[in-house]
Amino acid sequence: MFKSRSKSQDSSDAVVVTDYVHSDPEALMQESGLVARWLVTGLDKAAKLQHKTIIKYVDRLKEKNPQATPAEIQAKLDKHFLLTITGTGAGAGVTAAIPAVGFVTGAAAVGVESLAFLDAATSYAVASAYLRGVDISNPERRKSIVLLSVVGSEGTPLATATMGTDSTIALLTRASTPKLSDLNKKMFNFAMKRISKSIRLAWLGKLMPLGIGAVLGSVANRKIGNNLIDHVAETLGPLPTSF
Repeated sequence: MFKSRSKSQDSSDAVVVTDYVHSDPEALMQESGLVARWLVTGLDKAAKLQHKTIIKYVDRLKEKNPQATPAEIQAKLDKHFLLTITGTGAGAGVTAAIPAVGFVTGAAAVGVESLAFLDAATSYAVASAYLRGVDISNPERRKSIVLLSVVGSEGTPLATATMGTDSTIALLTRASTPKLSDLNKKMFNFAMKRISKSIRLAWLGKLMPLGIGAVLGSVANRKIGNNLIDHVAETLGPLPTSF
């Protein structure tokens, strides 16, 4: 169910993209830095996400666990997400450690692993929102969910300033598509600055020699994954007590 991705760039190299919403994603990925490319790809993936697959996945978890509370279903989403991303992180590190493979092939493996990480992160964030009753059929709403999950509680003031004073979950539920587009444009630059350093450090850690990268890759992915889980809880707010 989950797949995902991640990439790198130093905060000093952060590229300011002034208009994501009205720009071509392919052009932005070519002209902007690695973090911008990672984030643009993630948002493009969120827009094209097969939301019905996410709905079926969450509903199936509920059917298999009829006595489970929303919090218990969320815990299962958390666990599945972390298991998925730590496996891909270790795989990239192992590739970098194989004799005669070296840095270039290791870097290519990290690139593939990054795509898997981003798939998982996007699916996890959207599934968590659906569990809270958010309509995930709107592509712009899915982008907002992903962006808010990246920036965490730091993005909440920006959301309320753009769309009015209310809880984030209520804003996501009631906001019109133009309002969501405006919010996404503003959060894009904010998110790029927020994630650049942590992603770069995680990416480089996976290329460490002698098998160290396998350990660091898994640890780095788990750390970023736990941060994302915390951000989802902070921005989407408490779960309902029952279904």
